[in-house]
Amino acid sequence: MHKNEERKSKSTYDHVIKYTSLFGGVQGLGLLASVVRNKLVAEILGPAGLGLISLYNAAATLVSNSTNFGISFSAVRHVSELYEQGDTDALQRFIQVVRTWSMGVALLGMLVCGIFSPLLSISYFDDTSHWYSFVWLSPVVGLMALTGGELAILKGTRCLRRVALQSLINSLGALVISVPLFYFWGEKAIIASLVSVALCTFVTTFYFSTRSYPISFQCGIKYSFVEGKKMISLGVSFILAGILGSGVEFLIRAYMVQTGSEADVGMYSAGYLLTVTYASIIFTAMETDFFPRLSAVNNDIQQANQVINSQIEASVLLVSPLLVALWVVFPILLPLFYNEEFMPVIGMAQCAIFGLYMRSVALPISYLSLAKGRSRVYLFTEAVYDVVAVSLIVCGYSMDGLRGVGVALSLAAAFDLLLVWTTAHRLYGFSLQGKAIKMLLLQLLFGFLTFGVTVYAEGAAYWLLGTLCFLASGTISVRILLRETTLLHSLVQKVKNRLGRK
Repeated sequence: MHKNEERKSKSTYDHVIKYTSLFGGVQGLGLLASVVRNKLVAEILGPAGLGLISLYNAAATLVSNSTNFGISFSAVRHVSELYEQGDTDALQRFIQVVRTWSMGVALLGMLVCGIFSPLLSISYFDDTSHWYSFVWLSPVVGLMALTGGELAILKGTRCLRRVALQSLINSLGALVISVPLFYFWGEKAIIASLVSVALCTFVTTFYFSTRSYPISFQCGIKYSFVEGKKMISLGVSFILAGILGSGVEFLIRAYMVQTGSEADVGMYSAGYLLTVTYASIIFTAMETDFFPRLSAVNNDIQQANQVINSQIEASVLLVSPLLVALWVVFPILLPLFYNEEFMPVIGMAQCAIFGLYMRSVALPISYLSLAKGRSRVYLFTEAVYDVVAVSLIVCGYSMDGLRGVGVALSLAAAFDLLLVWTTAHRLYGFSLQGKAIKMLLLQLLFGFLTFGVTVYAEGAAYWLLGTLCFLASGTISVRILLRETTLLHSLVQKVKNRLGRK
């Protein structure tokens, strides 16, 4: 029994590492394109221009999450279950249901964005002078809904290589589309750029999705409405959680632009991008494969525990050395990615990194409620976290500017971990294994040491000690991964077999 569990654990690790490598590698290339794009846009528009882009993006995301009924997420669970059952006809019918609902919520989102455009303008700029910009933003909202439905189909049917490829193409497309627009027309091209990038994203996602599952009109609108209610029941709570989450970002940016400036919003967005967004590539890579797998075993708490704990362990081991490296090279990355005007962001970014350790544990646990269809529980935890997060960030910004925001982001992440851990344990019997806790604490130790180096060390000592921390964290992660997986042994065996043939 012990050997069977060990083999099963290694198999799970292998699966996680395999698909994390796939998505991480592809998204790494996408990240490179994003870095080049942000660098050029920062040089062209400056902090204030980036702040405007961030404001419009936040508004589009808020309206989208308020109207899309969570289809981009809830559909994955239902599609995944039908895919696992092997019922091709039922799967094809439900895919048509997803597409019908996606089209409906896309139209709803565009309508809502147009109607509330004056209110959005007042929220950001204290007047209605920018209402027409938010009207032109409505196609972005509609395209986001359509893209979310097609992406859910790809994820639920395990077309993960196509998901990775479309992500890379979209990153390159955003670079090719947006930079020329900003170069020739500056801030006037912001809305046009957002619409063009959203259209590019939809077209590529739709292309890959329809290659696997072509458009079909076997079912009527009435059938799609009735069958989609199961998906929407989960989505209603998800939409409310999405409103709260997007509302938090909306409120934070609105508060900063009201009490500070558009440049502060641009600084905040740059710091958030460098830490939470860029460092979350590994989380995104794992989520794409993780949620369908967890949904398939959600009724067996022992299997669910195994899947979640393996995901946590792999997350901590993979992300920790990267976080240490990020701490050390921030003084190089910031002017490289942006320019010297953004140097005040360093304090915020370095303080915010601690939250990513917490997120590597909290994120897999938080998906358990969704996998079980307990949407109200998910909504409750998201609502409590959002209230705490916005309160901490507003207080942090008021007390210590951007650095206070960084501290608040880490404190909010720690609270989120405690909240989802307690909820999952009490409601579902989830238990966080000792091995996962030890890995987190050990890697956190190197995190605190690295933070101390960035604060107190200078010159050659800074780089020497920072490098040692990275090597120590990386060595531990690599040794554990080699022990827990069979991928390296398989790779070595393949090389030997090929050499033997020659």
